Amino acid sequence: TRARATGRSRAEIAAMRDARVPLRRKMGTAWDVANAALFLDSDEAKHITGIDMLVDGGLALKVG
Repeated sequence: TRARATGRSRAEIAAMRDARVPLRRKMGTAWDVANAALFLDSDEAKHITGIDMLVDGGLALKVG
């Protein structure tokens, strides 16, 4: 839809989206979220009682 609305290709839209992400210049996948959830369910996170974990490649921290 965005490609049709702007007259750009899907590849161009994806590249523009990826360029906005500070970490590795690539949007994450559902696997990134799943891995964060698996960590929170693991023994390594047994003392974590509450957290807001952003899985966005640093997008929320980018200023400007």
